[in-house]
Amino acid sequence: MRRFYLVLLIMVILFLSACQSSEKLKPIKEETIDFDINTAIEMVEKKEKMIIDLALREKVSKLEYKELEKSFTEEFGNYAKEILSILFINNLDSEPESDRYVQRNTLFPTVFHKGITITNAVIYKSYYENEFFNQTRLSIKEEYFGEDEKLKDWNREYIFSPNEDGEWKLNGFSGKMNFLGEEYNMNYLDLKR
Repeated sequence: MRRFYLVLLIMVILFLSACQSSEKLKPIKEETIDFDINTAIEMVEKKEKMIIDLALREKVSKLEYKELEKSFTEEFGNYAKEILSILFINNLDSEPESDRYVQRNTLFPTVFHKGITITNAVIYKSYYENEFFNQTRLSIKEEYFGEDEKLKDWNREYIFSPNEDGEWKLNGFSGKMNFLGEEYNMNYLDLKR
């Protein structure tokens, strides 16, 4: 019984310590700064051009795939494998040296599709008493404004963080990445001319 109370006491102390430390992590100042929309469009177009160019192909050789992995990793960082897995059919029965086929039944909306627009680009900064916890992130949001009911309210947010050199590097996504199913393909929406 004494052991039970000792464990309970330790848990209460840990809980109270966690509550107290979370209060200390509240920012002392936050600010929102508008980011240049044209620069934001260029940043997203660079990434989504790679996606649309790949998605409109039928297949790639093993050597081409290795090059794609390299270029997607440079552009998308840790998210390269996730995006490539969306765009390719993963056939576990195929030979390791065989061609890889592009997924035909997926729509990965891009700024190159009609109805898709970059709507917001904002830098968020949070300042803390301990400068170690200061955060800066760039949010670029794209949305669909077309007539298609299946895509109504679709949006995707790119989240970037500055690296040591001050360059914006992709740090994550929010929203729906793609639509999968027999009714979808990369030509589901017309491309802008």
